[in-house]
Amino acid sequence: MGGWVRDRLLNRQGKYLDLDFVLPENAVEVAQVIAHKYKAGFVVLDADRKIARVVFKNGTADFAQQMGSSLEQDLGRRDFCMNAIAMECHQLIGNRSLGIGDGLFAGGDFIDPFDGIGDLTAKRIRMVAPENLAEDPLRILRGYRQSAQLGFVIEDLTRQVLIKLAPRLKSVAAERVYTELGHLLSINNGSRYMLETIGDHILEDWLPSQHLNLPRFAEIERVISNLLFLFPNLELFFSKHLAGDRLAIVIVKLAALSNSATALEFLGLSRAEQRWLIGILRYLPQFISLLDHATPKGQYKFFQSTLEFFPAIATLALASGYTINQISPWLERWLNPNDLIVYPITLITGDDLRKDLGIPPSPKIGEFLESVKIAQVEGKISSKAEAITFVQSILEGETFKFYKS
Repeated sequence: MGGWVRDRLLNRQGKYLDLDFVLPENAVEVAQVIAHKYKAGFVVLDADRKIARVVFKNGTADFAQQMGSSLEQDLGRRDFCMNAIAMECHQLIGNRSLGIGDGLFAGGDFIDPFDGIGDLTAKRIRMVAPENLAEDPLRILRGYRQSAQLGFVIEDLTRQVLIKLAPRLKSVAAERVYTELGHLLSINNGSRYMLETIGDHILEDWLPSQHLNLPRFAEIERVISNLLFLFPNLELFFSKHLAGDRLAIVIVKLAALSNSATALEFLGLSRAEQRWLIGILRYLPQFISLLDHATPKGQYKFFQSTLEFFPAIATLALASGYTINQISPWLERWLNPNDLIVYPITLITGDDLRKDLGIPPSPKIGEFLESVKIAQVEGKISSKAEAITFVQSILEGETFKFYKS
């Protein structure tokens, strides 16, 4: 029932199954027996409501105790009508397609007391009842997320109720809100629906308007699409997992949306996500100032500080109105593993300095090594012998004028 039936009706079945079963009794016990039989994982999600999950390699199956005296009453507690469709398990036996175009609706295969199938056909999101949304306010945000996922329109009355109930979202745990935002922002064209959510003031308590950069955020989807067309290898960057199943593209979009990393701290970001967000917003102004003129030394120092998340900074600069001609040379350097400014070869180590020049262990060794890197990216030295000579000249207090012929 629920989301799995909806997705099967829409022919939207992913590689990872997410099944929901409702039983009139003994839901937790049945789940435990199934987990034991198939040697799968088992966890009780809600002891009071008697909900348990069986975890398989390629999917999960949730077993919930029926709420009310009938399945129809249970479905009446769902959020949206398209998620309040069920079918008897025995109908799954055999190889049967359930798509809307397969003409199975007239046969009464589905339990659909709120005409959820009609909503799927009309590509519409419609609430079952306002009190269901008020009971779990996260459903307010989930309506916009599912609108983005499915490309559906939220029905007018439902939208009015979502807007009215939006202040209740502040009572929801930050982790749950951020999970929904992560799903929304990871969807292709999700930014458009995010702007719709913000425009309806659904997230005002979480993302205050005074901290938002809406013009930049409005451009981010187009910019990312263009970058992936020009630099396909950036797909690996945007699809990098930063925390659990949350992708780098989510942080890139959040950075584009906000003018302040501290304004997003309460969302409960992971350490990696927080580090990226702070770094992107901190170094963006510096990057913009370097676009007009940057020496090899300036480029080297900037890349060393931003190497992990540099494409995100470039993306925000483009969304801020800077041109691809200004940004491309920097991205080309970052994408080239042989670029000697971004990825300079190590010519000497601290052990070399101690062994060849007798320099005792001290912080000065790190300073010497950094000076060698800068001389290297400036094209002054290119070998270990030249690096040793360079450091020796520093020790002797001489002005180094050794240039590679």
